[in-house]
Amino acid sequence: MRQISTVIICAAALSIVNFSGAFAADMPVKTSVAAVSNWTGWYAGLNAGYGWGRADTSLTTNAAEAAFVGPLPFAPNPLPGTLRPSGFIGGGQIGYNHQFGNMVAGLETDLSFAAMRKTDAATGPFTIGGNLTTTIESKLNWFGTLRARFGILPTDNLLIYGTGGLAYGGVKTTTTASNIAPGNCTGFIYCGSGSTSGVSVGWTVGGGLEYAVARQWTIKAEYLYLDLGSRSVTFSDLDVPGGTLTASTSFKAQLIRAGVNYRF
Repeated sequence: MRQISTVIICAAALSIVNFSGAFAADMPVKTSVAAVSNWTGWYAGLNAGYGWGRADTSLTTNAAEAAFVGPLPFAPNPLPGTLRPSGFIGGGQIGYNHQFGNMVAGLETDLSFAAMRKTDAATGPFTIGGNLTTTIESKLNWFGTLRARFGILPTDNLLIYGTGGLAYGGVKTTTTASNIAPGNCTGFIYCGSGSTSGVSVGWTVGGGLEYAVARQWTIKAEYLYLDLGSRSVTFSDLDVPGGTLTASTSFKAQLIRAGVNYRF
């Protein structure tokens, strides 16, 4: 009787083991929602951050103006120090990645609003009619880039990349040279002003980190250095027939921004 009970118990245990194995085999395998098996494909997203720049201005005169200003104390207008515009930046981007092994190459373009601006003035020695004052305002209203990206994947979810390419933006510079009052140009003794605006074209380089938080969502942090070249404006001295001054202002900027991308 004892032997029969033992056989029954062993058979029951074997049945339970077999049923558990079959049930486990039928259950779906749970995977991490953040796992990214392949970075290849299109993506689009938004970004926001802060930028700070450097705008250097040089002032030159034509022959008529140079003949008038002559040596000191009739020197050309003084210039303020380097302008350092800064402010908020934000916009959107779209791009394409291709993964091969643990490396990723791609192309990205973006377009952003910018509120980077700065105004400064410098006053020089007394000349005919008063002290010469030069006022300069430099600002970046918007910018865009078209960049290549190349990076490595230390883990499936983390991309470390470098980037570089074309940059362009709406830069505006306004210059006023006067011995009437700072920033004012309503008299006729020594006064001239002008502004230049348009699309400045240059280059950009930088790098960043991008992390997959879900199969279709990534977050990123990025640094870019922009060089948008220089723009020039020429204006007349109302007191010197044929006399002109030309102000040339360069614009460079450093940008730090965070963003989010959706992978299609």
